[in-house]
Amino acid sequence: MPSPNGFDSRLDALVTEIRTAMSHEIASSSDFARPEFISWLHEHASEAAQVRYDRTPTGFCRTIVACEADLQRFLAGSGKESH
Repeated sequence: MPSPNGFDSRLDALVTEIRTAMSHEIASSSDFARPEFISWLHEHASEAAQVRYDRTPTGFCRTIVACEADLQRFLAGSGKESH
């Protein structure tokens, strides 16, 4: 059964594509390393605030909409502070 954020371990096992969208609250922020954040976010997809799965011809595409809470968890785990 999917979690409240939309993560579904059954569908996640069938993911063949990943996408990331930035919420308006962090889209213009440059206080973090964006490639590292995106990689971290997909490694921790079950903890992301918003996850969506879309059917593709070969499986599923997992889209994570990154929000401020996700960024704060990333910064806390990496030892960096947001400015």
